[in-house]
Amino acid sequence: MVTEAKSAGSAQSSNLATWILLSAVLGLVCGIAVGNRAAVLQPLGIAYSKMLEISVFPYLICSLLVGLGGLARDRAPRLLKASWPAYLLFWALTFATIILLGSVVPRPPLPSLVTPETSNLSTSLIDLLIPANLIQALQNDFIPAIVIFSILFGIAIQAVPQKAAFLETMEVLRKASVTIWMWVVYFAPIGVFALFASTAGTVNPQVAGSLLSYMGLFLLGSFGLAFLVLPLVLRRLVPLSYREMIEELRPAITLALVTTLSAAALPQIQRAAERLLATQGIEGDEAKDVIRATLSISYVLCQLGNYFIALFVIYLSYHFRIALDFSHLVLLPPMTLLAGIGSPSASVEAAAFLSQWLNLPAGSTDLYVETMTVTRYGQVAVSVMGFACVTLVVPMIYFGRTRFRLQPILPGLLAAAILFGGIAIGGRILQSSLFPPPSDAAVLARSLSSDTVQGVEATILRARPQGLTTLAGAGSLDAIRARGFMRVGYGVNIMPFSYFNARGDLVGYDVAAAYRLARDLHVAIELVPVDWSSLEADLAGGRYDIIMAGAYATADRLRNLDVSAFYLTSPIALIVPAEKTPLFRDYDAIAARKGLKLAVFRDPVLEPLVHSLFPQAEITLLTSYDELPDDTVLDGALWTAEQAASWTAARTGYTAVVPENIGAPLPFSYLMPKGSHDLARYVDLWMALETAEGTRDREMAYWLRGQARPDPSRRWNLLDNVIAPLWAKH
Repeated sequence: MVTEAKSAGSAQSSNLATWILLSAVLGLVCGIAVGNRAAVLQPLGIAYSKMLEISVFPYLICSLLVGLGGLARDRAPRLLKASWPAYLLFWALTFATIILLGSVVPRPPLPSLVTPETSNLSTSLIDLLIPANLIQALQNDFIPAIVIFSILFGIAIQAVPQKAAFLETMEVLRKASVTIWMWVVYFAPIGVFALFASTAGTVNPQVAGSLLSYMGLFLLGSFGLAFLVLPLVLRRLVPLSYREMIEELRPAITLALVTTLSAAALPQIQRAAERLLATQGIEGDEAKDVIRATLSISYVLCQLGNYFIALFVIYLSYHFRIALDFSHLVLLPPMTLLAGIGSPSASVEAAAFLSQWLNLPAGSTDLYVETMTVTRYGQVAVSVMGFACVTLVVPMIYFGRTRFRLQPILPGLLAAAILFGGIAIGGRILQSSLFPPPSDAAVLARSLSSDTVQGVEATILRARPQGLTTLAGAGSLDAIRARGFMRVGYGVNIMPFSYFNARGDLVGYDVAAAYRLARDLHVAIELVPVDWSSLEADLAGGRYDIIMAGAYATADRLRNLDVSAFYLTSPIALIVPAEKTPLFRDYDAIAARKGLKLAVFRDPVLEPLVHSLFPQAEITLLTSYDELPDDTVLDGALWTAEQAASWTAARTGYTAVVPENIGAPLPFSYLMPKGSHDLARYVDLWMALETAEGTRDREMAYWLRGQARPDPSRRWNLLDNVIAPLWAKH
């Protein structure tokens, strides 16, 4: 503790908090001033966040081993008996606060696509909780398993007679971890500046509004819990006044907030606890041992600010439009409790762990680090008050100076309910303003970019003519160039490959590819809808040069046509009512169901496939999946995952489910007449070049995954939109 006190003291500078605040303000100004250019600072901010994580696991393991392993065996059971009610109370208060605050954040609709990877949790929970291999748990950031390992070994060490040298080594490592954190504190102004600048310069304005609302909820909840609810509850448990407790704890709280490091408060909290408990007659060597052990353990187990990660996860669900099902919501508090154990810096690893567990996007952790530059103050405040309260309550119970009873703390719980209930009600009233619906490139709103259509003369036929003319040299590269246009077959309502958007324009991944291919061939394009029942005959008769319409590559087509390389392989999915999603997650259970009624698009590939996969089902043929909303007697409809997900994304009430073990993935290809060797070879090379240039990934992200198309223009910023025009005038 002496070393930590010296390190904390050296970091305690009255200017540090000012520098951090100034850096945040300057970062915001920089981001607003230069816009997207501020993205160059993002690696610096990421480096700062990673520096915070360096010592997380060493400190976590060492603290638990020292705190538990150093207890005398006769004192451990008594301390455990005195501790568990306090931990349960403070945990319950924290998660009740988070649940009330989380009710302000709107729940997103059910996901448009559910796969076995996103729906199956049971196979991974054992690995998350049972540390069969500590190295593997560390490698995979399985924080709950690491915590359980440390607790078990800490208790086991109590029975080892020759443990002093080991515990001293662990204590040295623990103090070294604190020292490293204190070093990182001095880089906080630089890291905070970089994070704020890159966020302010690149974040979408609509997203920024909801981020501010989330951070406001976080700060209201954490500071209200730290300085109102916890002291009121503590006042009911121990014979100490609010004023004397706050007076004694003020140096610890101030130092922790200045450094944004809760470990800096440990020495002051220990001295404050010894002084306050001495006024109640609790002193001596045993008292000091109990206070020291309680403080070490509570620092790890009662970092209440870390548990606000659950609020962040709730916000992420809204932000990324990924609904959490009932099992996720039930497991979120216990998983957050286990993942959040440790120091405030451990919350970064916890955010990464929970994001991975819930299959949230990879950018979730970066978003947490960016918001942490603000929310960390509330996080540290409530964490310091959390383990300070435990350090005062547990020794009082241990030495019999107080009893843990529910009745005395009811006024404090009532005050908490009124405070956070009022915030929740007010937030729900203002919900649409605080958390507007997340913007997303909806399927029916997507369009071809100007770069795609520019310079390409296009003729679009909305209906296939009765007597579609035969092309001279159909499928021949030389013939296409000689006649000056390429006839492409497209599919009607084949999302996301070829379909008409809300404005009536023909769009889709394959339509965009057809435009790019025509531009590269320096020819015009004629887009004609296909008749799927006569597709092979039309190609054989020379009525199309190429089919680019989300077409499947089957064995017959590979034999009878020239087929490009596969550009996508998609599993089979079922379009089902969203509320019935859990009933369609296992293929064997679906196939064995009696009276199953399924629909399928009238297609020569899909029709035999649905009969093969579901031989007992009653099959209805559809000319378009748009007929589904008016048909209430069907259980579902079969399509590929990408096509089904695009269809459900454009309509509420339906979800695309990929059943586990269904198999039968379908490859997508471009189809050409037999003998179109030169065109087929050209198309394959053209697709390979697009892949190498990143065009294919960008188009896939936009059309298949629904990501917004990058805006090539600079975001509004002071430099380009205000200063440059004024400079030009003068």
